[in-house]
Amino acid sequence: LDANMSKISEDKHLGIWRGPNVYSYFDTRIVRRSNMLLADMGGKPYGKSLNFLQFSVLPTDMLLQQKAGGGGAGGGIGGGAGGGGGGGSVEAERKALEAKGVYYKAGDGPPLEELDDAWSAWFLWSQTDKGHEIKCDFIGRDGYFETARIAVETAMTLVFDRQELPYPGGVLTPAVACGEALARRLIHSGVKFKMGEWHGVEEFNPPPNP
Repeated sequence: LDANMSKISEDKHLGIWRGPNVYSYFDTRIVRRSNMLLADMGGKPYGKSLNFLQFSVLPTDMLLQQKAGGGGAGGGIGGGAGGGGGGGSVEAERKALEAKGVYYKAGDGPPLEELDDAWSAWFLWSQTDKGHEIKCDFIGRDGYFETARIAVETAMTLVFDRQELPYPGGVLTPAVACGEALARRLIHSGVKFKMGEWHGVEEFNPPPNP
């Protein structure tokens, strides 16, 4: 349920705190559509009773700030989403960013030289009905860069790997249309990928710029 993704909560099993992710309300529907398409077109869904949720992993310093009732990103996420309360509002966070000169409007963004040490990551964990578990993760550069990377690699897959693709066409999601061919291209393009476990904290940094 969407309500489950709108709160700050502790995942004791994975040893993390998690909070709302602005893209989760879109991404979860895309994943569920992919599952439906894989079932209808190929008879091989991710799972017949798939339940997919998406969160942001909350850093420790953000949590400490939230518990202390301080502002900043932690308070903004908790208070703005109704999950944690006690922190600053989204409007207060916007004003603070504007005061620092780092609030960007639609179509704008930070200078490229300021993004050299920026990174983004996707940590995936899956558990079957019988309790079997698997982890994997991807670590990439900043969100602007990775959005472009995925768009370009998807286009390259559709053009150059067409003979490998499982379906001839349709209103498909990238995962269904491109399958493993897209995953291989993303990894070969430089994204850091680990199967079976997550990267350690010491590896939380951007991959080389291709």
